[in-house]
This record gives sequence, C-alpha cells and structure tokens, in this order.
Amino acid sequence: MNLQDAVAKAGQILDEERIIPTARYWLAAPAASAAAPVVVALSERGAPRRNVQEHPENFIFRSINFDLLCALLDQVPKEDRSAIFAASLSRISNRDSYRHTSQEVLSAGQWRQCSSELPLVAEFNVRRGDKLSFVATLSNAALSPGLTLLLVHLGEMIALDFTLLTDEEYPQIQKAVESIRGSIPNLQGQARWHTPTERNTVHWVCREVPALCDSVSEECRKARYLFLKGALVPGMNFEINQDRGTVLTFLEKLGFTELLIQSLDEAERLYRTGATPFDLKNGLGHLRSFLEQLHLQACAAAQRKFGGLLPSKWGEALKYLRDNAVLSKQEEAFASQFYVLMSDTGVHPLIAEREYARLVRNMSIEYGLLVLTKLDKLGLR
Repeated sequence: MNLQDAVAKAGQILDEERIIPTARYWLAAPAASAAAPVVVALSERGAPRRNVQEHPENFIFRSINFDLLCALLDQVPKEDRSAIFAASLSRISNRDSYRHTSQEVLSAGQWRQCSSELPLVAEFNVRRGDKLSFVATLSNAALSPGLTLLLVHLGEMIALDFTLLTDEEYPQIQKAVESIRGSIPNLQGQARWHTPTERNTVHWVCREVPALCDSVSEECRKARYLFLKGALVPGMNFEINQDRGTVLTFLEKLGFTELLIQSLDEAERLYRTGATPFDLKNGLGHLRSFLEQLHLQACAAAQRKFGGLLPSKWGEALKYLRDNAVLSKQEEAFASQFYVLMSDTGVHPLIAEREYARLVRNMSIEYGLLVLTKLDKLGLR
C-alpha cells in the first residue's frame, strides 16, 4: 500500500470515529466482580476531579477503529509510518474535528452533546506513535468541542491507565494543558458569532475546558506520586506496562516479525480479560511461543554478523546466542530454567492459576527487554 492511500484510509477511519465513537475503557474480566470503587471509576468520565486508579490491570481499552488504524499502520513501511501519525495529529489543530449529536441549541458545544475522533487520535499516538509529538500538538490544539472531548478522554486515560505515560512525560502534559487554559480568554474576546449555535458552542468550550485542564493537571500530579510510591514500596511494579511498550518498540525497530508482536499482544489480552483458568493457560502458551520465537529470530539477526548454521530449535537457539556472547552463561541458564517453568505451569497442566500467569507474564516482559536491549547495543537488526 502506498503512503497516499494509507493516509486516505486512516482519514476514513477517523471520520467514522467522529460519527460513531468506539474508543472506550472497560472493566477487565477479573475485575468485573471487584469492589464498588473500581466499578464506579468507569462512571467518572468527565468529572471535575478523577481518582487515578492504582491498579491499571483492572481496566482495558478497546476500539475497533483503533484496531483498524493499527492494522493499516502495519501495512505501511516503517520509514513512512510517521506520516500516518502526523496526519492523525493534524486533526487536533483543526477546529472542525467534532460533530453535534443533538439539535438542542442551548447545549450546542457541550461535550456530552458532541462526538469527536480526537480521543482515538490520542490513544493511537500514545500507544503506537510518538508521545512527544502528541504533547507538542496538544499545546497548540484548536479550541473547539473536539478539544473538550480530547481532554475528557485524556483524563480517562490517566485515571484508568496512568502507566501509559512516564514520570518524565507528565510534566509536559501539565505544561500543555496550562497553555490551553491560558488561551481561553483569547477565544472569549473574538468577534461576534453569526448564529446562536456558534455562540453557545463557544460558551460551552470556554466553560468546560478550564475545569478539564485543571482536572488533567491534578491527575498528572497524582500519577507522578503513584510512580514515586511504586519506586519506594517493595513489591509494587507500576512500570511493567511501560517495559512492555518498550519491548514492542524494540521488536518493530529490530525487524522482528509482526506475528511475534501479535503473539505478545494476544497473551496480554488473555491476561487482562481472562475470565477462566483456561484463558490464562492459553495466554501462557502464547508467552512460551513468544520466548521461543524471540530467541530464534534473534539468532537470524545475529547470524548476519557472526555467521554459522542458523538454529531451528529452542535449545539450539539458546546455545547459539551463548556461543556468540549475546547471552552470558548465567542468562542462558536463567532462560533455560524459565522455559521449563513455563512448560510445567502453563503448558502441561489443564489449567493455569492467575499467580503463575502474572509471574510468567511479568518475567517474559522483563527478560524480553533484556534480550532486545542487548541486540540493539550490538547493532543486530
């Protein structure tokens, strides 16, 4: 697919999202019977003060249009993907990136009476694109109900999955929303509007955006506190989701197959939404396959530098990486024993317990990050 067609198709998806929004957070299956505060968190969308949830694993983001954008992105050469992200981000600076969903004139422009593609743009760029570009574009957002909905959803993202952004990125978000808040007086002082709908739209934007900016800024403060808490309290690991994102970035950067990435994504989906031990067992099966293919594909990259016979089996791959000093002796031993643990607890039994699922999921991510970092430093791609 050429880049022009890809950008046009991305535009079609975003146009559909404006008409029928799909970007939404849900309770993960294990949290469906959780305590009331977890359930209530989903009903706080747009509230002036959101509670930032300490356990993002209780929530999951779903959107068919997000999935379509990702599928489209995967069909575009890596060197052209920045254009897809840039095209989506351009909608943040377009004041027409919304639609009225009601004919009521007095409430025209109120966020509950509008829909927009900008929440999807935020999710797409934060999860798959360049977060710094998203923050820079946010600072120069056009003042419209689209921006109001974007701020509502940004508050949702932070409140329900604060690990999507890093401790270092939150101050940049705060600075961006402060810039937006400061631009409201300029909108209020503009020339007269031609219709009551236009006048009321501006009224609601000027009324709702400042409070949402304050809310997002406070959520940023609380998210940074939770990162600090996670760093100081033994046993807490809020950064595992960030490490998983880094693993995905390395897999794309180093040229690993899309199937390997999809395998890790499916394991994560089953872990987040697994309602039964059988779901968790299937997830562990994907993680075991991920570990096998990670080493086999790493060998393919290493062979271009070190030569030798390309391994085709798990044990051969592990030995090849050890013989060529990609892995140390201790790392080889760890990987071998970890593979045995995955097989014994996740593959041979009929079911898998959540404790084992959590252990294997977290260790797979962290070990994968170790291997991919080593490959990147060696220049193997």
